[in-house]
Amino acid sequence: MHINDTAALRDALDASSFFASSMGRVGADFQSLLGPIFEPRLSEMITGHWNDGLNSMTETLRACRDGGIAAPLYGTETSAGKDEQDTSDAGEMLSSRTPAPPRKLLAIPPLARFVNAYLNGLNELRRCLLPGAFPALRMAHNKLVADVKMALQTNERVVLTPGLRGEATQLREAASKMKTEFDKCVEPYMSSCLEVAFGSLDFALIEAEKARAVEEAKAAALAAEKAEAERLRIERERAEEQARLAAEAKAVRDAAEAEQENAANEDSISEPEIPATANSDLTGKYD
Repeated sequence: MHINDTAALRDALDASSFFASSMGRVGADFQSLLGPIFEPRLSEMITGHWNDGLNSMTETLRACRDGGIAAPLYGTETSAGKDEQDTSDAGEMLSSRTPAPPRKLLAIPPLARFVNAYLNGLNELRRCLLPGAFPALRMAHNKLVADVKMALQTNERVVLTPGLRGEATQLREAASKMKTEFDKCVEPYMSSCLEVAFGSLDFALIEAEKARAVEEAKAAALAAEKAEAERLRIERERAEEQARLAAEAKAVRDAAEAEQENAANEDSISEPEIPATANSDLTGKYD
């Protein structure tokens, strides 16, 4: 079948279905035979976009390694607050449409282009949605994820080889960051998009509930952290107050003791001593 556009594939399927139903008037309805013909081609067209994205990413990584250049692997960083807001919004949009890509991927152009290619494939699926192709697409998705992980692991292993020329430090940092972000961000995002494209409303609702639970957990953790900080502050102020009062009491005691000692010293100085020899001389004189 020489069709490279899903819209044309859908038109051909509609025409074939209409012809097959018309043949039902003479007992030759063959609509059940159309699925095995059109579904494999739909899967090939979608996976073609996915494989193109993977090949482009691996070629970019290879060219950067060979040239010792890390600039193509870095993009514009985004603020954390805005990214968190987008993540929260994505959780709310799961039930209605494909969530927006995480903005943090703008800092990793190879992964961003790969995600764009993946989404282009899903967009082709929307033009010609054949449920019979879903199992094959799930298998292709799992294989794609495994291939991407293998490519990133291979890239990291190569750049860690001693003697890498050029911007070796930046290449190693980029390789580690890409591997981490794919596991933490890209893979879950791809799975969510696939389920939404398949029309899995239950999955979308579950993911939205998970997103709300995560936000609630974050808020509870933040509140607990603030309460703990306030408790520590009160205890610290109380300990400082007790230490201040103890220091003042000690100073008062020291001052009282010093005053008593000074008074005792003054009393001992004010009493004169009479020599014993003078009394004996006076007694002998009058005798």
